Amino acid sequence: MNHRFRRLAALLCACLALTGCMGPSALPAAQLTLPPAQRRYTAPENDANQTYEQTVMLYLPSLDGTQLLAVPQTAVLSASRHRAGVLCEMLLSHPDTEETSSLGGGVSLALAGTDAVEISGKTATVSLAASALRLSHEQLFVLSQAMANTLCQFGDVEYVNVLISGAQPGLNIASTLPAGSFQQNLREDLPTLWARASAPLSAGRRSFAATLYYPAPSGKGILCESRTLSFSAQDAPGMAVTLLDALAAGSESLPNVPKCPDFTALLRENPTLSETGGTRRLVLRFQEELNAALINAGITRSVMMASLCCTLTTFLPGIEGIEVHIGAERINTLTPSGTYSGAGEMIAFPDGLMRRRDFSGFLLAECSLYFAGRDGRLNRVARPVPFYEAYSARPLVEQLMLGPQSFDSQSGLSAVLPQGLRSADLLGVQYEDGALLLNFSAQLPALCQGMSPSAERAMIYGLTNTLCQLPGVRRVALFVQGEQPETLGGEIYIPGDFLPNGDVTAE
Repeated sequence: MNHRFRRLAALLCACLALTGCMGPSALPAAQLTLPPAQRRYTAPENDANQTYEQTVMLYLPSLDGTQLLAVPQTAVLSASRHRAGVLCEMLLSHPDTEETSSLGGGVSLALAGTDAVEISGKTATVSLAASALRLSHEQLFVLSQAMANTLCQFGDVEYVNVLISGAQPGLNIASTLPAGSFQQNLREDLPTLWARASAPLSAGRRSFAATLYYPAPSGKGILCESRTLSFSAQDAPGMAVTLLDALAAGSESLPNVPKCPDFTALLRENPTLSETGGTRRLVLRFQEELNAALINAGITRSVMMASLCCTLTTFLPGIEGIEVHIGAERINTLTPSGTYSGAGEMIAFPDGLMRRRDFSGFLLAECSLYFAGRDGRLNRVARPVPFYEAYSARPLVEQLMLGPQSFDSQSGLSAVLPQGLRSADLLGVQYEDGALLLNFSAQLPALCQGMSPSAERAMIYGLTNTLCQLPGVRRVALFVQGEQPETLGGEIYIPGDFLPNGDVTAE
């Protein structure tokens, strides 16, 4: 770290000044100064939309359709959003080449709107526009596998769901064969993969990777986890029971999520399929006791319905939504409370049909933040936030400003930013050549007065270690009112930039 070497150099110079021979020509100690740090960046005055370039692999079908070939491309990515959306757009629009075919075989493909790619729990869920309904089931399968190979190349995504207009189309005309969540597969050829995926369901159990949406520990939404489940039933209602049982069994990877009720024990009757006006829905009829079970579990009705709707519609083919009855009541409206967005705003379900898009504001993702432990070392915690904020610098800094929360994955930690710092004190955020530039108001150094050396160190590296987890960010530079001060709390030299420091982090 450049800051350490500068401080070491200063100490050596001071030692030489004290122990060297002081002749008439010797310089006074006050003149022994370090040269100013070279100014590499200009402080941001606002949050500019910054981008960076990265070489990525797009997986496209070979001309003979037997395999997916990696095509290197330069992608222009946003420093404030997950790269999955850009990669999907590039993949869908890539033309034929001398070795590969475009996806869709002449069908014009696009994402279903600006928020068509969701990232949570290492799972990407991609919703295609309605034009994808013109694809054959085999073409849709190839497209889905191509997306999985492309989006999973960096390791932060491990599963991919592909929907059309927010619904799961399945892999056969009758919409009875699930596609499941796709994973990267670079070994097997496409005919082998398609033959296995399109085989009729056998009389025995069949395993699929499925995405389950659990109530978040914050109570403000849902988090997802993908894992392999074994299904004994071959119809949608029977598969729904397996999914309900998996939710009730709890998450295998999400920390501190509340325990869901035993849904199948609370069903008045088995789930059924209903079709009204060409819309196919799954109907769930629960006993009145479900209300008390949700209260005891600390789960709001709106969050539980978001969990059920997203879990069932993401996996079950041909289901556009769910209809839920609790006792004699059919749920026609919900009013979320405590959610990050839409709290207090009623959600209406015409004819009782809950669609996946009705709960788009409920999806969260876990971001990683660094707070100080009792020994002064930094600890990484997971915190659920709106999924689109988990990969953006300003929201992460704002989460650090809030300090530790009761729903974090660890407790007993301390804030790293000084109390009283507000979002308005972050004047600008900018990405430049691998560095994230943060420009604060004069409130930051004012609040740092009297801060201990260990607290200042935790502040600097709590910020740096948190933000350097973002794609493309390798270092952090701090500014105050457009300039880099010598120090904030009197201990750490600020000019230049900071690299993440594992030495201050507890494992």
